[in-house]
Amino acid sequence: MRLDFAEPLYSDPKFCALIHSDGKRVEVHLVAGDEHFYLVALSGLPNRPASRSKVQGPYISQPQAKAAMNAIVNSLLERGFEQLVAAKPIWTLQVKAEMKAIDHERSMHLGNYRFNPDDVYF
Repeated sequence: MRLDFAEPLYSDPKFCALIHSDGKRVEVHLVAGDEHFYLVALSGLPNRPASRSKVQGPYISQPQAKAAMNAIVNSLLERGFEQLVAAKPIWTLQVKAEMKAIDHERSMHLGNYRFNPDDVYF
């Protein structure tokens, strides 16, 4: 995916909703983590919980995450989706659950970076 640093077409810099002619809705959320940024994309029918989710990241800066979000939104627009201009997010709880799972996964793999000279010298 090629990052798109152009000015976004959507008004909210952290959220964009799109809909396809078959009724399927896609929401793309830009979420700030502890030190990084993530994109959470959810899709499904508007009156039900999202049936699919995808998380991308971590991105080291907000402009980098916005550029990735622009690229995703533009790709969906090319595939027949239409932007919902005044839409509000409907799957925010699922976004929070995805981020909680990411935080939990990262906490399980923190690593031990303490230096002990006995590990190097015999």
